[in-house]
Amino acid sequence: MKKLLISIVALSASLIFANPVWVQYEIKVDNPQSASNIINATDKFMASRFVQENFKGSLHLNAWIANGHSEATHGFAVLQPSLTAHTQWIAAMNQSKEGQEFGSVLRENSSPVFQRINSFLETYGSPSNEDTYWEVHEFSAKPSDVDAIARATQKMDQAIKANFPGQFGLSAVSFGSGEVTHLLTVGFSSIAELEAWEDSVPTNKAVQKWLKTLDSLVEWKGSDVLMNAKVYDSASDLETFVTKDFE
Repeated sequence: MKKLLISIVALSASLIFANPVWVQYEIKVDNPQSASNIINATDKFMASRFVQENFKGSLHLNAWIANGHSEATHGFAVLQPSLTAHTQWIAAMNQSKEGQEFGSVLRENSSPVFQRINSFLETYGSPSNEDTYWEVHEFSAKPSDVDAIARATQKMDQAIKANFPGQFGLSAVSFGSGEVTHLLTVGFSSIAELEAWEDSVPTNKAVQKWLKTLDSLVEWKGSDVLMNAKVYDSASDLETFVTKDFE
């Protein structure tokens, strides 16, 4: 994915069209058996011929480790080439026998919490399919401040390149935002790697300078952490998603 994916005008608008999107479907699962039922149904659905022939993206089945007041225990992150591709996929899935069977299992074993459509403005670090633990930092920002946020983050990225072990991305929340307008997602290959990095943050001058800058530009809404319980790379993968244009 090329740096500065979109123009400053589009950045300020925070509405991302014709770029790769990642869509969140957050659900509440009440017991281990229901979680197992959903995993089994997802395995079956993603292995179906229908999915192999129609799905163009990547699917992550996530389990929340901590997410504040949200009732969500699990979630699906759908990585798609564009919003158009995603809506076409949803329509095809809902009309298919395989999709209807999968949806039936979800309804019987979970309850929906929220949906959100996001798109990366820019990505940093070293993209890797090995990263399966993710911090999600939510914030609200004025459209006129997004350019300054992106530039400050680019500068911080350059300063920590030699030491930062994972990857991170700055995303705009296009739809389903509520009070959250942007997300900073930070990926690590293990919880130990995440913990070691967080231990270093208080003494990392570049990160502290970046935090001070962002404190003047954004209103922080919360920080959560999750793990990829299962990843289904039917037509693409995370590395492709964050490093390649799908146009």
